[in-house]
Amino acid sequence: MLDRILTDFPQIEVVQIQFNYVDFDDPSVESRKCYEVCEKHGKPVIVMEPVKGGSLVNLPEKARKILDDLKGGSPVSYAIRFAASFPNVITVLSGMGNMDMMTENIGFMKEFKPLDNREMEAVSKVCEIVYAQNLIPCTACRYCIDQCPQHISIPDLFACLNSKRQFANWNTDYYYNNIHTQKGGKASDCIKCGKCEKICPQHLEIRKLLEQVAQEFER
Repeated sequence: MLDRILTDFPQIEVVQIQFNYVDFDDPSVESRKCYEVCEKHGKPVIVMEPVKGGSLVNLPEKARKILDDLKGGSPVSYAIRFAASFPNVITVLSGMGNMDMMTENIGFMKEFKPLDNREMEAVSKVCEIVYAQNLIPCTACRYCIDQCPQHISIPDLFACLNSKRQFANWNTDYYYNNIHTQKGGKASDCIKCGKCEKICPQHLEIRKLLEQVAQEFER
């Protein structure tokens, strides 16, 4: 689709894509393919979601250790530097919630160095660990909630399941039943209308994933 758009509208000057090391070869996002299409058409790239909604900051312990052992920066620094390491990337947009985050980001980008081979290999190992967790790659954009006729807080329910899979937290059941679904909107309330899937930027099979949530928390 992107190739067709850039072919039909050559006047487009720049393209913004979701681009990070976890989504790079993810078939649902296809960051690599989108980037390669931009290169093919000679279009500069603006990167969004370089830290995947914060997911690449709060890494699993084993993955975090791989990056810590490099002794070259924080997880967020590797994520943003990965995105900025590619030719034709002109801007990397990173959400920053406070001055400390801004200071850190400016710090490692002021004298920017692309990831070297050793760092790229480490990032690849981190991906393997993340993929092995079978987590739902929801970035909590919350676009789906506005479309849901059952008022299901889909990202929050996915976060509960991810937390339970990742950390085996006992309190995820409490959050599911007493916080996110106390006034309704359980995963089992889904009527399979599919409106959420049509607007999901991650192209998630939300209806099937909600079935998994219901099986875990509504047994």
